[in-house]
Amino acid sequence: MLRYAHHRQIELFYIIKMKISEILSKSNIIYPLEVDSKHDAIQELLNCLLYQKLLTATTKLFSFIDNDNQLVNAAVGRGIAFHSSSSVEIDNSVAVFGVSKMGINYDSPDGQKVHFIFLILDSLKEPEKHRRLISQIQNFINDSNVKSTILSSNSCLEISDIITNWENNYLSNEKF
Repeated sequence: MLRYAHHRQIELFYIIKMKISEILSKSNIIYPLEVDSKHDAIQELLNCLLYQKLLTATTKLFSFIDNDNQLVNAAVGRGIAFHSSSSVEIDNSVAVFGVSKMGINYDSPDGQKVHFIFLILDSLKEPEKHRRLISQIQNFINDSNVKSTILSSNSCLEISDIITNWENNYLSNEKF
């Protein structure tokens, strides 16, 4: 029993300390995302995972995500959209971040074009990590300084550095 409790504490500590930068590396950042529609954005984000051989195909997953977006708009306002799904091909949570300088019409509740698009895929086995990742990303992207800095960036590497710097500051100030 003590061994299980200790293992569970380590597991919970890892979930709490999950870093966006461990899931969202520069190879999972698309900048600039040069598409004109929500459908093209989803496909481009999925293609990023396909090219990295994290997915073997995107047709079914695209269809599932697109159908899900018919029920619940991925745009949450303030230029941000979140797409998420589970996949049998994914063992650990993965994410792709697309940044559109021009913005994409997502029929956002506030009427703004979307500039920051996240796709998060998780394993059916580890929903706790998925929820924590979404929470961390929301904390990150809701920082107005972060958004303006990202939009004025020149590369995926710069955006990756912005994520790492924000994360180091955020995690050092987070209370457990």
